[in-house]
Amino acid sequence: MSGEPTAEEGKYKDIPSILPLAPGGVYAVKWEQREKWAECLKTPEVPYAPPLGAPDPANPTCFFDIRAGGYYLGRVAFELKADSHPITAENFLKLCEYKCYAGTMFKVFPGNWIRGGDFTDLDEVVYDANDPDFFDFATLLPDAAPGGQSIYVTEAGPYFADESFAISHDRGPGLLTMYNPGAPDCNGSQFMITFPGVRPEALDGTHVAFGQVIEGWNVLAALEQLGDARQEGDTFQRVTVEACGVLSQGARGGGGGAADASASASASASARGGLVAGGAARPVAVGSVGREAKGARGARRAAARGGRGAKAAGGARVDAAKAARGVAARVAYAR
Repeated sequence: MSGEPTAEEGKYKDIPSILPLAPGGVYAVKWEQREKWAECLKTPEVPYAPPLGAPDPANPTCFFDIRAGGYYLGRVAFELKADSHPITAENFLKLCEYKCYAGTMFKVFPGNWIRGGDFTDLDEVVYDANDPDFFDFATLLPDAAPGGQSIYVTEAGPYFADESFAISHDRGPGLLTMYNPGAPDCNGSQFMITFPGVRPEALDGTHVAFGQVIEGWNVLAALEQLGDARQEGDTFQRVTVEACGVLSQGARGGGGGAADASASASASASARGGLVAGGAARPVAVGSVGREAKGARGARRAAARGGRGAKAAGGARVDAAKAARGVAARVAYAR
């Protein structure tokens, strides 16, 4: 085979969803295989029952709309166990509500889990900061911690303490659990969803399970085949959260976790050796600022879609930018 692809081969050269899989880059993969990987992933129904039982209607529920390789695959819905994990559930709920997960990508570890939630590493093909359906991180969270952060920002850092390890990871696939870099009390925005082959001992006692998949398991099950057997998280296609949101606040949603965040933040500060000088940490819930951010982004939405003329739209965009800058000043870490 020559160094330059033929016309037939070349039409796949610029597919942005394909990632390099070998030292030689994408050209080290047979063109026939690349063509197969560029097709829409099939998501047939598979047997599945929520591992924690039937959802409790009093608990909040959230959703992700998933794309892989540029193709829309479907919606995945989660129940957040606010009854047992109010702090952790509130964190995930607010990040969904304010669209922080939209544009983020999944890493897939076959036989183990899917990992996502890093809003500092967004899919540049999908993410558009000017689109009101995405969170404008550069403006609203200019100092976001690498790898993402929680809504509970304190002088000790942007993370919160492990809430409870009451839910074991041996309950079955589809558990929603927090990801941390291997250190205790370092919960931010990243999370994992377990596959059937996961070893519970790899997660129990170190990662806080706080929810479960209740809809769309066939989408997640299909994603497992896109993972790299080297267990490095790379995927044959880009797997992206196109949209996220809240389906139901539930009777326990909408603030229960924030009420207890101070105790969590203080425990987290103590675990890090008392990084807060002279007293307890002061939690600053980034999610609470989202209400003001929503107003600014609503003005952007009106500017983009109002249809009252270019001059009026331009003025609305200016007002929105000013409002966003004011929000950004209040969102910064508590120093």
